[in-house]
Amino acid sequence: MGILVRRAAADAAYRRRFSFREALTTVVDTSARNRDPVERVFVFLREHVGDIVNSTAALRCLRQRFPTAYLCVEVGERAAPVLQNFPGIDEVWIRPTHQGLWGKIRFLRRLRRGRFDLAVILDDSADMVLHAWLGGIPLRFGVSRKRKFRRLYTAFVPHDPSRHETLDHFRDLVALLGADTSDYRPRLYPLREDAAKAEAALQLAGWDGQAPLVGIHPGASRPHRQWFPDRFAQVCDALSEQGISCVLLGGPGDEALAEEILAHCHCQPLVLTGRLTILQLAALMPLLRTLVTADSGPMHIAAAMGTRVVAIYGPSDPTYTGPFGEGHILLRHPEACVGCSAEQCVQERKCMRRISVEEVVEAVTQLVGLSGR
Repeated sequence: MGILVRRAAADAAYRRRFSFREALTTVVDTSARNRDPVERVFVFLREHVGDIVNSTAALRCLRQRFPTAYLCVEVGERAAPVLQNFPGIDEVWIRPTHQGLWGKIRFLRRLRRGRFDLAVILDDSADMVLHAWLGGIPLRFGVSRKRKFRRLYTAFVPHDPSRHETLDHFRDLVALLGADTSDYRPRLYPLREDAAKAEAALQLAGWDGQAPLVGIHPGASRPHRQWFPDRFAQVCDALSEQGISCVLLGGPGDEALAEEILAHCHCQPLVLTGRLTILQLAALMPLLRTLVTADSGPMHIAAAMGTRVVAIYGPSDPTYTGPFGEGHILLRHPEACVGCSAEQCVQERKCMRRISVEEVVEAVTQLVGLSGR
């Protein structure tokens, strides 16, 4: 109860200094002031790798918008490596996967000690604006999906399911803050040593450096988004007959899936599953003619690195979760139940079964020809 009373008192003190409209003007209109009053910015980020990749576009805009502010971000443990080497971030807080009640209390205390002026919530979770409010951050901007805690926002972008979940909503959000979004695109920053290690791993796996190289990423964060191992194997075999080398990719935990694909293959794909860091995987992408993938984090990594993808979509909607940029081929045969988020599909994944091996091979062949490398 004590923290709520103190928070209410702090909010009352702040309202005596700034009305709602004045608070918005404080952030957006800096022309009437000698310096930007926002000195410390805290950014709440999401949990998944693909979301963080797409959030880098907004982070770049925020840094340009507040060039002298201290910029601190909070990110989930698994996706934190995406932000390695990212220019302009002063501090990264890692959100534990399971932090419990006391972990949240410690986080709120740390947030209050940080004395941040502005919270930018790159998520549509209502809980994060509550955390920003309890953490004593007076200016709170985010994307609002539900009415829950909506009054805690200084200003928000309403969630629109017909627009891209991260790219469109977050661009609108930073624009609301006065950022220039003319160069709005995700960026990753692998080092030269990441590229050297990725290429060395390829050579060790057996790539001769000459054959066209296609990445195969069969995994996804949710099982109902995965295509079928035997079909991935047939794609590898068909591409091998055209003189194209395939390399199996994935993170820790995807090894069993790679083994299942290999068991169905007649050819011998290269295997780098579980052997690359996120930034080494990013550095590998420019070596690929294309990446065959489900709706997954590596799909967004490839797009951010300028590599076209052949994306196999089942229940999710590419309008909402698709890759950044143009030139990708998105394969999708929606069923009546499309858009479901069930972990166990009751329709035997009909939407995925309707995507044929021939469609995937044709799409890959098209992009390999276009890449011309």
